[in-house]
Amino acid sequence: MKMRTKPQIFISLILLVALFWVLFSFSQSYIIERDAKYDISQLATRVALDLEMLPVAEPLFNYSGDQQKVTKYIQEINDMLKANNSRVSLLDISSAEPLQNSAEKDVLILEAAHKKTAITYSVNKAHNAISYCIPILFACIAWFMYLRAYTFNSQNKVVPATKVEAEKPKLVLNLNTKCIYLSTNQSQKIQLANKPLCFYIALVEFCDGNSDIILNPNKDVPEELISIANRYFERLTVLGHTVRKKPNFSNSLEKTLSEIRAALDETFTEHPELKSKYYPPKAYGEGSRSKLHSYGLPDICFEDVEVIGR
Repeated sequence: MKMRTKPQIFISLILLVALFWVLFSFSQSYIIERDAKYDISQLATRVALDLEMLPVAEPLFNYSGDQQKVTKYIQEINDMLKANNSRVSLLDISSAEPLQNSAEKDVLILEAAHKKTAITYSVNKAHNAISYCIPILFACIAWFMYLRAYTFNSQNKVVPATKVEAEKPKLVLNLNTKCIYLSTNQSQKIQLANKPLCFYIALVEFCDGNSDIILNPNKDVPEELISIANRYFERLTVLGHTVRKKPNFSNSLEKTLSEIRAALDETFTEHPELKSKYYPPKAYGEGSRSKLHSYGLPDICFEDVEVIGR
């Protein structure tokens, strides 16, 4: 998975801020409308209860009323609404046509048996600009968490592959016990004689640096390969194993390779797909085809095996 470019990361932040901004704006408008409806309902109930005591002018009955008391009552109501942090303001109470000098004014009609009273009010629907820091803050937090989760997922897609590679079975060649086994299954150890064990370790080391050399069984074993095998045989002596005279690694090559192949067949029983890298190829066919045969290990490197006691 490729890491996103800086413009893409910046655009994702802008989109996230815009999304949170719009959602916050809609929620603010909804809350304002909801609270305003509740306050208007409370206002209408309060005015309806006090209406009989209010000297509201009634032109139809030639009653001039007492506008000063009505104004004072309106001020008291507004003080109460303000104390409750209401966005509703009472503008006028009249029995005549309501005032229409502002587009923001709204009218509520209270109907009684013998008269109608108009309550003129206004609702402050303006949003608090400072409160819009909240959606920006939440958008930044969500964006940061998204980037962190994205980075974590990207790392997780790489780590398992590395872990699987680390747990891949490795062939162990143990000079202390003169046996071979897989690192993932140490209970299944295959015993190997001195000569094939030393020759095989030498073959791995030789092929690691000479993968292009053809090791034909019909030709002499390279001196460098024999020298390495002798070195490992001497190591067996140092480790205290009872050994006879130093073997001739040039003699009985096919028998030595057969013993190595047999041991590898048993070792890789549960992982046959891994055997080809470690397995000295057999010769098939006769004549010219056998002349091209090589028992070398072209795909192996010394890190593919673990030699204990070297």
